[in-house]
Amino acid sequence: MRKIASLRHFFETYNINWSTTTLQLKGDKKQIRFILNSIYWVAFHAQEWPFHTVKHDDVVRMRKDIQTQEFNPVTSLQLDMFLGLCRTRVGTGYPMTSMATYQQIFPDQNYFTAPLLEQRMYPTLDKLSLNNENQFLQFYFHIVLSSRENGNESFAELYYYLKKIGGIAWDFTHKFFDFLRPYQRNDDPSLNDNHLLVANFARTVVSVLVMTGHRFGLDDFNSAYFLDDSTSAMSKLMYKYFDQETGNPEFAPLRPYRQELHHNLVLLLAPYLQSVQSDDNVKVYLLTEHNGFYSRVLEIFLHDIGFVHIMAETSDPADADLIISSLANPKLLEDALHLDPSKVFIW
Repeated sequence: MRKIASLRHFFETYNINWSTTTLQLKGDKKQIRFILNSIYWVAFHAQEWPFHTVKHDDVVRMRKDIQTQEFNPVTSLQLDMFLGLCRTRVGTGYPMTSMATYQQIFPDQNYFTAPLLEQRMYPTLDKLSLNNENQFLQFYFHIVLSSRENGNESFAELYYYLKKIGGIAWDFTHKFFDFLRPYQRNDDPSLNDNHLLVANFARTVVSVLVMTGHRFGLDDFNSAYFLDDSTSAMSKLMYKYFDQETGNPEFAPLRPYRQELHHNLVLLLAPYLQSVQSDDNVKVYLLTEHNGFYSRVLEIFLHDIGFVHIMAETSDPADADLIISSLANPKLLEDALHLDPSKVFIW
């Protein structure tokens, strides 16, 4: 029993109980389906197809018929897993009963609701159930699978569509980044100008609304050791924004999912902590060559660490938390700069 305690605790965080006597999972069926999907994916990872009633070859043919863009091999396998789970679910009498929220966010016929599934793929479903399955598949395509800029700029479709029609996901996202602007460094652009970030922020809002809560992923199997949800500067600003918008009727549908939104959005914004003026950030002053290849590699490396802020050359080194110098003896610069030796790291 001690060996499975962690697994049982994981189930309990999603309000699912696991009976060791009957080997049944008890709780919300939607949560159970998605937790099984994650476990299947972790166990599968191209090792062994976990479904006995659905053939992998049949699912691969289905995936090739419906996919609207090219995916890398790992993402294709992930989509196979999703389709295998859907076909198993439908085959055992549990089709999607409603996708009303998704259709409210993406009204009418458009890129995000276009029919992908054909009746031959699910011959036992009526027209309404087939449409619900189709919307669920579209939700998976555009909200779950697409979160990175992969060259085809699929994220741009979501960005420009939401920008055109507005709505709760777009308004909540833009209002937050407008709220964040006064807390950013003066020399940093508004995060509203980062189209990929805006699209992913809005994608998180859509996910919470459609799933009526947290849609967990593989990240939930690991502790977020690099970020404390409750004490980071971004976390506190997120709570402040939520408090500010508590009485806004436009965002009332999001109110029950405050904690889920906070958790997911703080993780999403972790690489952008440097944009916020905060004691959480490490201010680094660089004393390196401008024309050196390795100096550029160092700068790129530091820039990609979310909590590191690279100071401008015109800044006072005394304000830095860390001074990185390529000089073996930084004392040579004492006439030009007053450096605290305890802050200097020779690189």
